[in-house]
Amino acid sequence: MASGTDREKEEDWYDREIRFDVRPEQLERRRGEFTVDTMDSVEDTKGNNGESGLLHVTNLRMMWLSKTSYRTNLSIGYGCIVNINIRTANSRLKGQTQALFVLTKYNGSRFEFIFTNLARESPRLFTTVQAVFRAYDTSKLYRDLKLRGAVIKDKELILLPEEKIFNKIPGVWNLSADQGNLGTFFLTNVRIVWFANLAENFNVSIPYIQIKNIKVSRTAPLLRILLAVLLPSRMPPRPHGSLHYDAGPRIEVWTSACHPHQVIR
Repeated sequence: MASGTDREKEEDWYDREIRFDVRPEQLERRRGEFTVDTMDSVEDTKGNNGESGLLHVTNLRMMWLSKTSYRTNLSIGYGCIVNINIRTANSRLKGQTQALFVLTKYNGSRFEFIFTNLARESPRLFTTVQAVFRAYDTSKLYRDLKLRGAVIKDKELILLPEEKIFNKIPGVWNLSADQGNLGTFFLTNVRIVWFANLAENFNVSIPYIQIKNIKVSRTAPLLRILLAVLLPSRMPPRPHGSLHYDAGPRIEVWTSACHPHQVIR
């Protein structure tokens, strides 16, 4: 039986990959994934023109399944989507009509998908997909490491919705670069954030889900905290498996504060 960690690795591709004709179990919802809307008369106009199918829109991806055979399907992670537009397309089932054009980029290649809602006068296809993708795209700071982002204003952390600050620690040195920079450390319920006191745009935001491990050592009177960060690899994904992950930047900070590493853990 697969362990919890193994299951997480097997599921981490859902919003980051495009897959064609996947196995039935890969169409099931993973932990934390939920269906936002399901439309039962949608044509994959570019790949399967003339075939009606089901379009499932979840919080992580959109899936199209042919009604003729569910073995013919698509899974498009929102992390691969570059742009969404509404333009005119030629459908075998509906003729010339407005359709949803989804431009994606995955594994060095670009793919374009065109979906046509076969129901008359129904804007659900356009409004639902665009709204859900916008929500995913604007919530990346909850999931992804961000360097030099617009996360600090007037020396204070710009909070995300539902984010709460647990601790603010001044006098923290970041020695990840060739030279040290004195700054401030924020610990929240979502992430850790450090910024340089002399240049608040020199910062890093690290969600806890991106931290592989934490190493702590003490050189009186300072405490050294080394954070090992994981980032999705640019290597091709394993077939029917999980994403590769590479070691990201090593974040090394020094502080005289008591037990910040315990708060992070």
